[in-house]
Parts: sequence; C-alpha cells; structure tokens
Amino acid sequence: MIEIENFVKSPEGLELSALCLDYGYKLAKHPSELTRDQIHFLMAALAYRLKQIKYNRPVEEGTTRIIFE
Repeated sequence: MIEIENFVKSPEGLELSALCLDYGYKLAKHPSELTRDQIHFLMAALAYRLKQIKYNRPVEEGTTRIIFE
C-alpha cells in the first residue's frame, strides 16, 4: 500500500490522478473491471487530493500551521 501512496505523490501519479479525477479518464470500461491495484490507486489519489485541499485552505489570520508528513 505504501508503494501506491508513493506513486500517487510522484509526477506520473499526479498526472494520472488528474486525468481520472478531474477529466473523467477511465481505467476500465466498467467499475467491476477495475483491478484491486487500480481501486487502491484511485482511493489513495482521492484521499491525497482531499488532504491537500484541507491543508491549502486559508487559516485564521495570526495562526501558524505546522504540517508534518
């Protein structure tokens, strides 16, 4: 699973996740045809995207945010 998370953060993974999440690119004709690795990739890409959105929101003025990864 860590390999997939590392792939999601790589330039190639970010490109593929943008194609799938933003532009509707399909990895299979039907969801039932997705492999387990493809499902894990899509879920990890979505989780990573949501985490980035959460951390990029503006914080209250005068607040310092420290992010550990």
